[in-house]
Amino acid sequence: MKRNSKLFKSTILLNNKEVEQNMTKRKFKSSPSEVHAYAYIIKELIEKKGWNKNQIYTQQECHKLPEIKKYLELTKPENIIDIDGKIYYVIESKNERKKIDIALKEAREDYADKINQSNKIRASFITGIAGNNKEGYIAKSQYLKNGSWEYITENDIELTGLLSKKQVQDILQLNEANLNDVEITEEEFLETAENINEVLHENSINKDYRARFISALLLAMSDGREIDVSQECDVLIDNINSRVKAILKRHNKIGFSNFIKIDEPSSADNHIKVKEAIKKTYQELLNLNIRSAMNSGKDVLGKFYEVFLKYGNGAKDIGIVLTPRHITRFASEVLDINANDLVLDPACGTGGFLVSAFDEVRRKTKDKDKFENFRLNGLYGIEEQDPIISLALVNMIFRGDGKNNMIEGNCFRKWLNANTTNKTFSAEYLSENKKNRISPITKVMMNPPFALKKGDEQEYKFIEHALKQMEDGGLLFAVLPISVLVENPTKVWRKEVLLKNNTLMAVVTFPEDLFYPVGVHTLGIFIKKGIPHDFSKQEVYFVKAKSDGFVKIKGVRKQSTNARNMLEEIKGELKDFVIEGKNPKKKEILEFKTITKLDGNKSDIELVPEAYLQTDYSKFEDEDFIKAVHKYVGFLFSIFKIKNISPKECNNKKFNLHDREWKYFKYKDIFQEDIRGKRLIENDREKGDILYFSASEFNNGWTDSISNPIFTEKDAIIYTTFGDAYYVQGEFTASDEITIFKDKKLNVYNGLFLSAVMTKNKYKYSFGRKAFKNKWSKDLIPLPINKNKEIDWDFMENYIKSLPYSSNL
Repeated sequence: MKRNSKLFKSTILLNNKEVEQNMTKRKFKSSPSEVHAYAYIIKELIEKKGWNKNQIYTQQECHKLPEIKKYLELTKPENIIDIDGKIYYVIESKNERKKIDIALKEAREDYADKINQSNKIRASFITGIAGNNKEGYIAKSQYLKNGSWEYITENDIELTGLLSKKQVQDILQLNEANLNDVEITEEEFLETAENINEVLHENSINKDYRARFISALLLAMSDGREIDVSQECDVLIDNINSRVKAILKRHNKIGFSNFIKIDEPSSADNHIKVKEAIKKTYQELLNLNIRSAMNSGKDVLGKFYEVFLKYGNGAKDIGIVLTPRHITRFASEVLDINANDLVLDPACGTGGFLVSAFDEVRRKTKDKDKFENFRLNGLYGIEEQDPIISLALVNMIFRGDGKNNMIEGNCFRKWLNANTTNKTFSAEYLSENKKNRISPITKVMMNPPFALKKGDEQEYKFIEHALKQMEDGGLLFAVLPISVLVENPTKVWRKEVLLKNNTLMAVVTFPEDLFYPVGVHTLGIFIKKGIPHDFSKQEVYFVKAKSDGFVKIKGVRKQSTNARNMLEEIKGELKDFVIEGKNPKKKEILEFKTITKLDGNKSDIELVPEAYLQTDYSKFEDEDFIKAVHKYVGFLFSIFKIKNISPKECNNKKFNLHDREWKYFKYKDIFQEDIRGKRLIENDREKGDILYFSASEFNNGWTDSISNPIFTEKDAIIYTTFGDAYYVQGEFTASDEITIFKDKKLNVYNGLFLSAVMTKNKYKYSFGRKAFKNKWSKDLIPLPINKNKEIDWDFMENYIKSLPYSSNL
């Protein structure tokens, strides 16, 4: 019988395809959960590890690459990643965590070694991944260096997750399987932390308990042993808590086991939820290579806690504001923390400052004995909230110690005394201030709880108490609300206590959104203990850092290379000034920094940069005034619905701002009268036609229209407590956060000119330092003058008339 050639060829092709499918089926029959691993691997690689989906080949897809197909033939790993067209990354999976070594061996011998027979391409990276949806997944990875496979580690800790694109690039660049001083990226960290928070939320883990939950799991992971998450919930919890107790006992901190633990749930339904929370959180931490991250220079635990607090109310209720880690590092470097220091944080929270001090000394101390002494005796931390000091303790255990002298309690009831034994200088805690006590601390770094109510300990009280623990000449850094160094309630303390007994070295105003989403405006203060401030000689380094290298993206502050980092710009010379008293060559940059003496004659002395910085008026351009006109015309349109707005100028004559001579004036020399507004609360306002202004940045400060004002004014400049100035035509009223400036010469044209100049001082004012009369009365503003050296009101009017849209005024 004659054979049909087409049918014969089709049968051969079909049989070959069946063989291939059967091989695949046999593979999955023995490893069913490898199918589940597929989705897990792809999601991890793309969403968290930075790989492009076009780089990832799944199983038989790798045969699209001729050179790989040539050497692998019909075999295929779980995934192959094309790194750059010549170098490849092989991933193989197994269905049980106990088979992790088999997965790694197969990735190496069955796939990578075969590919490496090629002289055109090479498989330089392999990962074995093992587990399933019940157990979770774990990974091990190797790098082919000079013909030998080496385990990939970060900060001397073996990786437990898949390799990220950045990790692969760093390894190739260094040709090293061990990466040191690695920090997880902000993006990877934030995503993982928020994922964990969502897991805990979904599984009904109380928001105020989540940080302790994380601490227990982290500590249980710290010895590197696996946690069997397939166990029954009560057994799993007992095993985790037993590990925690054993580790705490080894570190002589067994008393903290009451706070660092996972509580066993009461109901069967909650057993299911808690086990799911443990399993998924554990997986997220493994994917993050948490043990490596905790061994890096980043305070990962503190960052986790920040994320959890962001979603809860616990921090707000107890006044906790966690210090961003770049600020703790900044303080450690400026204070030049070294192995000879005894460092105290009397309100240490999760230990951020102490972690930075520990890392700073570890980074620059080559003498092992000196570092060992600092590790054991150099760090002292007190925290009143037991769960929070527990987090600090875990933080330090992960970093290799420094936790010995961290205690729970009220810092105002703790006193430190010098304790010298066996030629080792250290400190001991006392429960009372004994007569012969010797203050031992050389450096303090702190961010005291912000006072939320009248009964709270005020922030400056923490400063006072910390200074009493310090030796003369020691240096203190503290993060404080701006109000502490500005407002009247603390003015006596500033002059009669702080400066009478100590020297103010520097003050740095931080960006307004530093603690976002917590709305508090802060600064950092540097003080030298025990040397009275010499007003006649001692200069102070003042800085206003509007930007610290971070930007807000989708509700989160993230580091950006495109953002200016003013703290980094001044860090070196600030350190020289604070530590050695060296003055930089350039003492002043307008609106940014100045080095000057305090005005000791003022009874309400302010200790903030905004009181001493000079405004940069040299950059006045037409745009500054055009903007003021545009805003006012827009305001008229939105309120009065005026029509036929035209951009044409009133006259063709141009007026050059820089052709005029300018002179500085105080407000009392410009205006005949200034009046403080009066507040009318919203519930008492009755709707009407009289414009009501308050300290708003929108609509030129207009917030309402009422019929029952307490008072009215007309045709004046209003100046808000946040430093915004607007001209108002016609009758109006204003709140007590408005100063009203009046003068017979004022009209809409020169009023807009003046408001544009006055608003240049806006950078000096904020919620923490409002522009009330005792502040703005000290400001100087420049104005154009005529031949008689008097304010040239006519020039200001004619200049505004020459600008676009001025015909609409």
